[in-house]
Amino acid sequence: MKVVLDTSVVVNLFSGFYPDRSQVAKKIAKLSEMGILEVYAPRLGEFEFVSVLSRFLPRELVEEAHEIYLELVADFVGEGLLSDKILELAFTTGHRVPDLYFVATAQHINALLLTNDRKMADMARSVGVKAFYLAEEADEFFKLVGVDG
Repeated sequence: MKVVLDTSVVVNLFSGFYPDRSQVAKKIAKLSEMGILEVYAPRLGEFEFVSVLSRFLPRELVEEAHEIYLELVADFVGEGLLSDKILELAFTTGHRVPDLYFVATAQHINALLLTNDRKMADMARSVGVKAFYLAEEADEFFKLVGVDG
């Protein structure tokens, strides 16, 4: 199953700020490792991930986390493939641009969007993308995948 993993989820693999969210992120990583999930992100997601972790971890740890992130993501989708979709979403939703990259990626590869950002999930749904706000809908997502939440 193809999923687009928002930075708000993957950062929780390396952060203990929200233990419940960390458990969900670890389970998603495990499902990816098992080949049950195919994880994608826009190229912007890689940069956002490094930037967010750099706010609270030393560079050496960020570099290690980055290597793990690169192993988790099956492929990054480049901006050139997404630019028309991003622009259309900007016109129709007026939503934050970084979020539009993730939604456009999910549209482009026909994937589910996984996020801990309620506004992003709601916006994605409003444009026809199946999205899960994992902070509240993790069990529903795992049920869809066929595993216990």
